[in-house]
Amino acid sequence: MPDSSPFHESQKLVRCQVANRYREASIRFIEIDAFKLWEYLMTTKHGLKVGEPGLCLWVADSEYGRNANVFEHAGEVEPVDRIVVDLFDHEYGFSQTTSRYAGRPETDKVVQILRSHIPADLCNSEACDIRVVKGQVVRHAHPKANRNILMGLQG
Repeated sequence: MPDSSPFHESQKLVRCQVANRYREASIRFIEIDAFKLWEYLMTTKHGLKVGEPGLCLWVADSEYGRNANVFEHAGEVEPVDRIVVDLFDHEYGFSQTTSRYAGRPETDKVVQILRSHIPADLCNSEACDIRVVKGQVVRHAHPKANRNILMGLQG
């Protein structure tokens, strides 16, 4: 995606809390259009509890810097990185790009987890590129909302 694209600079995310069976909690950032499926998988396959979903906007540091005075008044801000994994499958002749988001303190750990899901020969080749895009998440609390966030088709 070209750097001039507005979609390269920002992404709507859902920030939520995840707790395992030992009640150990962590914060996750999931793209809004994938949240319902992700939530289903986390609860049914992994037995995790997902709670406190809230809408937020991830903004690349470059964009945030250009408009910091606006973003600072929009809600709480926290450092969150976009981890972009580009893979090229030589055998089938196609590439795939996947993005994940992690709070800045967890970024290195998430990169290592993602690497562990890539075959070693691919991970250590030119066909694999993992890069971290520094950014900020602006958390939006809508005080007048009296329903859950609309995340696509319901039911």
